[in-house]
Amino acid sequence: MHTIFIIYGSTWDLAKRKLFPALYNIFKYKKWLEIDIIAVGRRNYNDTEFREFIDKETDEFIGKSDDFSRFLDTINYSKVELTNPTDYANLKQDIKKIQRKTSQIIFYLSIAPEYFDAFVDNYKHINIKKTKIIFEKPFGTDLKSAKKLNTKIMEVFREEQVYRIDHYVWKEAIQNILAFRFANIIFEPIWNNKYIDNIQITASETVWVGDRGWYYDKSGALRDMVQNHLFQVLSLVVMNPPSMIDSDGIRQEKLKVFRSIKLWDNYENNIVFWQYNWYLEEKDIAKNSKTETFVAMKLEVNSWNFVWVPIYLRTWKALEKKLTQIVIEFKEVPDILFKKFWNIEKNRIILEIQPNEWIDIHFNIKENWNSQEVERVKSKFEKELESKEAYEKLLEDAIISDKTLFTSWEMLEQSWKIVDNLVNCKNDCPLIHKYPKWSNWPIASDYLLENDGRKWYESK
Repeated sequence: MHTIFIIYGSTWDLAKRKLFPALYNIFKYKKWLEIDIIAVGRRNYNDTEFREFIDKETDEFIGKSDDFSRFLDTINYSKVELTNPTDYANLKQDIKKIQRKTSQIIFYLSIAPEYFDAFVDNYKHINIKKTKIIFEKPFGTDLKSAKKLNTKIMEVFREEQVYRIDHYVWKEAIQNILAFRFANIIFEPIWNNKYIDNIQITASETVWVGDRGWYYDKSGALRDMVQNHLFQVLSLVVMNPPSMIDSDGIRQEKLKVFRSIKLWDNYENNIVFWQYNWYLEEKDIAKNSKTETFVAMKLEVNSWNFVWVPIYLRTWKALEKKLTQIVIEFKEVPDILFKKFWNIEKNRIILEIQPNEWIDIHFNIKENWNSQEVERVKSKFEKELESKEAYEKLLEDAIISDKTLFTSWEMLEQSWKIVDNLVNCKNDCPLIHKYPKWSNWPIASDYLLENDGRKWYESK
């Protein structure tokens, strides 16, 4: 299968750190896939100069073998100003030079979202059949802008051509959620509101905004992490079993979850916004910015199996440690047997996504031979695997037209509907408080759970 990848934003950080390393691995290990690459950018490179640029700039991210020079030979360069129709016509000629009758063409738009419109407007100057278009997030900034962008895209492309990515769900540990649930009879029968007390999903980062202030200040933690990444993870945790483990079956069940998510209107008791100290001093940040770098919220999913189960989400930047985990906390046992001897802890299932990939199961056993007291023990399961980098799997799925992990428009629309009142809250927004860099999480987020008689699970 011959595929031509056309990488817009080929000199940007994402291309150097993720896209070209992923393409190299595909070139190296997938011999049945034959690829050519056209790197698109605004700099005045010729093919040789750009290959030298990529060779140098990817040293840190690629373990290069003897065949790397052959990989570089697959890369061509085309100078394109995103708003210049003539450049698109020139790009079409560059494509034709390497195109075959059976070639498929994949456009990867690693560009600022404000240029999506320009690409769609000028695509008529390319207009080649057998194309697929991959859009990096963010896809809109609220419901209105997302609808406007999607309408524009649908004027030129068919839905089956459009691939909206959320690279988060390509992580192997996240994909394993479905296998853990639906391939094990010991877990699925208790995966419901009869047994589960609450669900906690945490995504913390030690990094701060850095050089991405121009983007982050328009986004914030709610748009950057919750509306896409955490909602996607949540959908896998609470979705019903699909009729088939295929693209249509999984996406249909995930969509049902998105339609059932209920975000409480009472912001004061159910949503917390914070901003780390010195955020206003970061590069390209507005001096009066109210952008949140921490958000915690309580919501529920109004489905038959999960109604009344409180779900707590939190995400932040510049905190003490990097961690992404899902905590399934089960209800207490009846207070009739061992509980009268000791305070029995709740059973939990912990699915850690990063920095490690493992599953912890917490349960209680008798403490010793001369006592009726019980103690909590942990059973940790860690699978040694050579996990593909998320972008490698992403590009392979696009090649074979597997849209299972790509976001459909229906899911994206529903996710924006959930948070639209919040991202457009104007004078009715949650208050912004401050927290120090590299601290533990803001104490105010504890109140979300304390009001319900619960607390965040903290890994030891």
